[in-house]
Amino acid sequence: MNANETEALLCTGGCGLYGTRKNNNLCSLFYKKSVLQHSPAFRLEPETERSQFCSPTSSPVPVKEEPVGKRRCDVCKRKVGVLGFKCRCGHMFCGSHRYPEEHSCPFDYKQSGRLALATQLPLNRADKLQRF
Repeated sequence: MNANETEALLCTGGCGLYGTRKNNNLCSLFYKKSVLQHSPAFRLEPETERSQFCSPTSSPVPVKEEPVGKRRCDVCKRKVGVLGFKCRCGHMFCGSHRYPEEHSCPFDYKQSGRLALATQLPLNRADKLQRF
């Protein structure tokens, strides 16, 4: 491929995404629609459906990227890197604070276990005995 073919150009459909020269300066969504409109034999989806990401009437919306923060223990603020432990309460902890007793975990493990057993085990009840 040449450098011109992989050059990033804004889509001529006005959606704000990037297109390529290979796709007539269209993004992949608009290119797919144009191919489907020109040849009815390749029609895969009805025309009534509209893509929420790429419509000609929508104004281009800039994509906000969240900054990647360093992963730290919620108790001691130590960097945990890839060895951090994610608790069921949704927080990240180091090796010494990973246990629920060490970080005062608000998650109810007993209730969670009871619900898991209730869904996994069938309810077995014997019929009542008839007395003579």
